[in-house]
Amino acid sequence: MIKKKEVALYPVPGHLAFSLLCHRYFNVELISVIVGGLLPDLIDKPLDDLFHITPYGRYAMHSLTGLAIAGLVAYVLFGKQIGLAYSLGHLAHLIADADFNPWFWPFYDHQFPAGITIVDLVRAPGKILFPSWILLETSILGLVLFLYSKYAEKKTTQAAILIAIAGLSIYRITRVRPEEMAMQP
Repeated sequence: MIKKKEVALYPVPGHLAFSLLCHRYFNVELISVIVGGLLPDLIDKPLDDLFHITPYGRYAMHSLTGLAIAGLVAYVLFGKQIGLAYSLGHLAHLIADADFNPWFWPFYDHQFPAGITIVDLVRAPGKILFPSWILLETSILGLVLFLYSKYAEKKTTQAAILIAIAGLSIYRITRVRPEEMAMQP
């Protein structure tokens, strides 16, 4: 019998943003790059909800092995352009999740820190800062969508927006985590 577990959180805005960046600057097929950017969570997170493999729901599809296999399958089934677009979206997903990925699974045993659940959000919303990370990822998505507008045609505007996206992304990956906050006096 499967033990009941709290529902995992799926931060979609950030992954959608990175997929759109790949589409915009690498000129790859839109749907395939978005599928590549979202599929790792759509496979690993539900598997974790069912089988409790890792605290963060990052497993095979969040590894370089998963990227290679899924990219090869997309290439064989759908051709070079779709395979490349999918692989680029998948790689962008891995880079966005760089902080806790099992990069070299199954060749290296990755130790995961404890996960954050919805129950944790109810118990200590001030420590987990849920609104800040969803706001952060939505802000990144908003900046990426702005790059598609007529107001971002100048290269200097694009460069400024890309620097802002990079800064927000670095902050997202390196911010203090709730378990680290608990250890602080």
